[in-house]
Amino acid sequence: MADESTEIRPTPVLSVAAPVYNEEEGIEAVVRYWKTVLDRIGRPAEIVLCNDGSSDGTAAILERLRRDVPELRVVGGSENHGYGSALSTAIGACTGELIATLDSDGQFDLADIEKFLPLIAEEGCDGVTGRRVHKRDSPARVLADRCLNLLVRAMFGTRLRDTNCALKLVRRDLLQSLQLDATGFAFPTEVVLKLEAAGARVAECPVRHLERATGGSKLRVVSTGWRMLRFLLYLRHRLWLYRAGLVRLP
Repeated sequence: MADESTEIRPTPVLSVAAPVYNEEEGIEAVVRYWKTVLDRIGRPAEIVLCNDGSSDGTAAILERLRRDVPELRVVGGSENHGYGSALSTAIGACTGELIATLDSDGQFDLADIEKFLPLIAEEGCDGVTGRRVHKRDSPARVLADRCLNLLVRAMFGTRLRDTNCALKLVRRDLLQSLQLDATGFAFPTEVVLKLEAAGARVAECPVRHLERATGGSKLRVVSTGWRMLRFLLYLRHRLWLYRAGLVRLP
């Protein structure tokens, strides 16, 4: 039997992409659970994690997990570039026909993408984005998220109700063709707004949002909200120029 280093694995149909930053307390349980979900789905799959310069024991845990979870690939390095940059790096390294994105803190259940798959395979959608039914977070963050979604719908005219939900499933060729600029937490919103601007068919599906079992959130309501607003203003301007035929889709 070929050893792990020489074994030829089938080309992935499904890639799972996520950023990781200082998640030593929970990342092993999350990755092992994802493997059970992918085994149940029964399609060749890979897990691509971008270690965004973690300063705790995350890198060592991921290195050890690679020996136990052959589907796991780790990219990234010693420097921290931010949530959006890390997720973009993970997406760029994916090879599956479909890419599922989510956070690595365990607040999303990867099993929910089983509801997404038929929307792409049978109904012809190019992507599916989750809509958190009950956001499990502090009251301030829940309120900020609702205000954000109202603002996005008003600014961009989208029908989607939860654009910044991290759990998404998108065709790889389409997702990797987008130039994504957000380095921070606006990244999921930028993805769906640029997909819609490109004429892609994007569906929305209810998903669960869970409480963090370990660690703490990296999101800070005031500073993150201010950066989000500035980015949305920039993005609206860029998309207006694109629709006016003055620039290519950014």
